[in-house]
This record gives sequence, C-alpha cells and structure tokens, in this order.
Amino acid sequence: MARQPKPYFRKAQNRWVCTIDGRRITLGKDKAAAKQKFHGLMLDRRNVTSEIVTIYDLSQIYLDWCEANRSAGTYKNHRRYLKGFIESIGRTVRIAALKKHQVLKWSETKGTSTSQNDAISVVKRMFNWAIEQEYLEANPLHGIKKPPRRRRDIVYTPQQWRHIREHATEPFLSLIDFIWSTGCRPREARTIEARHIHGDTAIFPGDEAKGESTRVIFLIPQAKEILDRNTREDGPLFLNTRGNPWTKDSIKCRLNRISKRVGFRCVAYGARHSFATNALINEVDPISISHLMGHKSPRMVGEVYSHLARNPAFLKRQAQKAVVQASSDHLNSTDHVACSD
Repeated sequence: MARQPKPYFRKAQNRWVCTIDGRRITLGKDKAAAKQKFHGLMLDRRNVTSEIVTIYDLSQIYLDWCEANRSAGTYKNHRRYLKGFIESIGRTVRIAALKKHQVLKWSETKGTSTSQNDAISVVKRMFNWAIEQEYLEANPLHGIKKPPRRRRDIVYTPQQWRHIREHATEPFLSLIDFIWSTGCRPREARTIEARHIHGDTAIFPGDEAKGESTRVIFLIPQAKEILDRNTREDGPLFLNTRGNPWTKDSIKCRLNRISKRVGFRCVAYGARHSFATNALINEVDPISISHLMGHKSPRMVGEVYSHLARNPAFLKRQAQKAVVQASSDHLNSTDHVACSD
C-alpha cells in the first residue's frame, strides 16, 4: 500500500514541507497554517505544480532527487553551489523572474573560470532536470554563455618526474607513484579501498565514480605492488603520516612545497596527463587510452591530451614515419603497374 503524504518539519530550512506526487512543497513555518495549506493541496492536487514558483522551492526538490539518485559527492557538490546561489539571490525570487545576469554576477564570485563554469552548470542542470520532470516548460538560462574551463595543461618529462620523486617522501610518494603508473584520477587514488580491488583491476561502482558509470582501473605490476604495501581491511588505502586519508587540499599543499623545491609547478593531475601523453608517444591507440583513463569517448583523448602538439621530437618522428610510409606505398603502386604491363 502506497504511503500517504503528510506534512513534516525540516530543521535545516526551519519550515514545514510535504511531498505530493513526488513533488516537495514548502508549507511555511507555522504548523497550523502549514496543515491547512496541506489539506487544501490534497483536495485539489492540480494546485501542486503551481506551488513550485520560487527557485528556492525548486532547489529543495531537486536536491532531494539528487540525494536519492546520485552519488554522495555529486549531491554534496550540487548542494554547495545551489546553497550559495540561493543565498545570493534570496529565497523569494520566482523562477519566472530570474535573469541571466543574476547567475553570471553570482558565478563571478567563484574565482577561476573553471569554478564559474561549474557553478553555472549546476544551476542550469537543475532547470533542465525540472523540464525533464515536467515542473517547467522552458529553461530560463537557455543560451547563457559560461566562462571556458581552464585546462590543467601540465605534463612532466621523465626527468621532471624524477625531480618530483626526489623531493617526495613516504607515504606521499606511494600515492603519486600510483597515479603515475595507472593514469587514474587523483580522487580515485585517495579514495581507493580494499573492496575495490579485484585481482589486477580496481573497480569503482557507478555511484562512486565520475559520470555515474562503473570505472575500471587496470593495475600493472608496479601499481599492484604499491597497493600491496598499503593494504588494510577498511577505509582508504593511502593514508598520511597521521593515519588519515589524503584530501584534495592536503595533496595540493604537499605538491606546492615540492614545486618550490624543483622550480616548476606540480599538480596531481600532471601525473595523470603524463600517463596519457606517454601512452600516445608509445603509440597506444586512442580507444585503448580512453578506456584506461576512464573517458567515455576517444574524442576526449584528442581534446584533453593535446600536449603532443608541443613535442617537436615526437612530431618529427611521426613526420618521418609518414614520409617512409608514403614512399613505400608509392613503390608498391609502381611495382604493381610495372607487373601489369
């Protein structure tokens, strides 16, 4: 038997709400008035949709859905951005009254162009979801121009990587060596646990992986040996000297100190990008690389890992191969014509 809707109090918002036909409605702070409004909605459910008129109300319904249907990381990220957005424009702004310049002005407080892009994307995603769920008929942010994402365009030569390793100590060294040898995302390295490891692969289920799809990391012997040295039954395998899991900020802090010593910028994603670039130099095909990196399409390999365009030695070798191949094809074609005479 289906559960009957009823009002309930949410401490986080300090107000009464209810969920009717999958739609969460804000009823207000006063208990008696909230119950009266609830009973009115139950008598005529056609009024439910009309109750979702403010961006705040929509954000609460969307976040409820995110919490139930998306990974904890995705929910936390969307909640952070939407909370900031609502604080910027206020809880009473109606969906129909929203202007693009309000979103752009708020996004400018987020620092880098990449963060601004992410902020606008989350708000735009909320409205697109509302259209899919038939809460709205049009997206008020349709056509909004987002700032370009800043490329993490850093790749290390083998010599640079040796310098980085010389200034890295355990247990941090194991963490970055694992990223270098697998090409995994830094987040995957700092959250990998024993339960993810299956023989010579590490498998993250969809609700723990980027893009909500299963992520498989292939473990070469060096990577497997690193994991074996750091094995433990529960929790993340890579821990700092205090026995705590590495965080995004602690990794950044450690690499900032190394950057000062080696004289060039060091970021965790540089190891991942280097893995892909080295694979391309060693003529691993883009489709295989896309699988190893966890990309959905080989197109990403060309777009994200375009560092080879600045590798003259590699391009010269490729040009030489192209000439040799072209000459060989020409000779074979000539031989064929000669034989046909």
